[in-house]
Amino acid sequence: MNIKFLPLLLLAPLVVSAQSSSPISNTIVLIGDIAGQLIPLMMALAVLMFFWGILKFIANIGDEDARKAGKSMMVWGMIALFVMVSFWGIIGYVQESLGLQGVPVVTSEAPTFSNPTPGSTP
Repeated sequence: MNIKFLPLLLLAPLVVSAQSSSPISNTIVLIGDIAGQLIPLMMALAVLMFFWGILKFIANIGDEDARKAGKSMMVWGMIALFVMVSFWGIIGYVQESLGLQGVPVVTSEAPTFSNPTPGSTP
């Protein structure tokens, strides 16, 4: 046996135990984190699109084609906001109905439950 690989073999149990969740669950958590950061950005873009449409609509009072473009931007901005807020509400309702509110997807620790005695303060 080659002696220069001995430290790596001794560290192998630490490296293996550091991986506590599966790659699939890590991928799901990563996708959830990315989506959680993109949703507010997309909502902000929809609001900006709506206000940009208002500016185009007001600034081009004399030009009918530019007013139509501004009106179209306002309508699509409102539709985008409606769809995103609706999905946000539906997902929140489903989470609350199924009791998933605040439940982590992946955890490395076992849950602990405490049973306080009557009359004690938590």
